[in-house]
Amino acid sequence: MRPASSFLEIARSLALQAAARIMELRGSPLVRERKADHSLVTNADHEADRIIRQGLRNAFPDHAILTEESGLDGPLGAEYLWVVDPLDGTTAYAKGIPGFSVMVGLLKEGKPFAGVVVDPLEGHVYEAMRGQGASAGKGEELKPVRVSDRSEWAIMPVVTSTGFPETLKAPIRKQLSGPWLPAVNSVGIKVGWLVRQIADIYINHHTVHYWDTCAPQIILEEAGGVITFLDGTPIEYPLEHGAYRHEGPTLASNGIRHQDVLRFLQSIKPPLIPSL
Repeated sequence: MRPASSFLEIARSLALQAAARIMELRGSPLVRERKADHSLVTNADHEADRIIRQGLRNAFPDHAILTEESGLDGPLGAEYLWVVDPLDGTTAYAKGIPGFSVMVGLLKEGKPFAGVVVDPLEGHVYEAMRGQGASAGKGEELKPVRVSDRSEWAIMPVVTSTGFPETLKAPIRKQLSGPWLPAVNSVGIKVGWLVRQIADIYINHHTVHYWDTCAPQIILEEAGGVITFLDGTPIEYPLEHGAYRHEGPTLASNGIRHQDVLRFLQSIKPPLIPSL
């Protein structure tokens, strides 16, 4: 068995290989398809999936692997489960605009343990391992990063998921009066903005899958930030039901006003989610 110290190195190498292949494929016509849930998938998704999945299987034959495009390979009870989104933000990628990333996360005994996010378009790399802090940079120039310590609403930038309901923006902006950044695709890109102190609050209004949050969660938490469901409960990764989809929308932040934001979001009408 490989030592845990090699996990990030291998994950980073595979994510960068996948990112390079994704960018190569931008120069040729994309093969577009629609999955059963009507979401877009391209040949770039499949190529990145193949690179990462095969690389992980060769390096960690006793680990389980869950990817968006190929599902689960390995036992549910494995101590280590890699959770991979080979191309998060396929819609942005197909349009040729910012907002896509490669995300390789790792659960240890069901909890985020390590993660790498690569932004192929802008070259940013984010990574973290539990208890070792988070790092970010371009290429091999990775340096420790921390979320901001901003606590005044007027100077705390906000970013939301794409398609955020217009009916909710006005009441939220009255409270969260700081700059609102343009919405972009990919949880990894938006969490990257938090750890680089570009944003302090990230509100997601719809449910996402495990591969959307696993790598970003450990990176954000190791950078000092917080992510929870909108009801305040922690993000967890139960595998038994086989859907691999979280139960509700999420809030990510620099942590300083996290509870205040949660209370406010739970009080707005109409509710952000029906259960609130």
